[in-house]
Amino acid sequence: MFKNIFRSDGIYLGFIKDDFLFSRDGVYMGWVEGTFVWDKNGNFRGLLENKSGVYYILLERYTILPTPRTPKISPNTTPPNPPGQIQPITLPPGVADGFSSHVD
Repeated sequence: MFKNIFRSDGIYLGFIKDDFLFSRDGVYMGWVEGTFVWDKNGNFRGLLENKSGVYYILLERYTILPTPRTPKISPNTTPPNPPGQIQPITLPPGVADGFSSHVD
């Protein structure tokens, strides 16, 4: 089962399969523990949030971040057909996409 992940601007980021996060092209990006999302280097990237049936990875910029984790090795996977873009959402002040260029 796949969970499609979008950025707040409506662009498809990638997908989650078996608690591993992949880009739209099937490149390993990180993993999910509960609602916490970690990048492939073990850095916290935000919380997995479901807003009206659409999944986002959102990061509150002004909170204390969890300590980094030991990186995990990802299984190989074949990406599903990517969905089209969706309507953008407005994020509250201090919240950013967990995998945007503004957070890296």
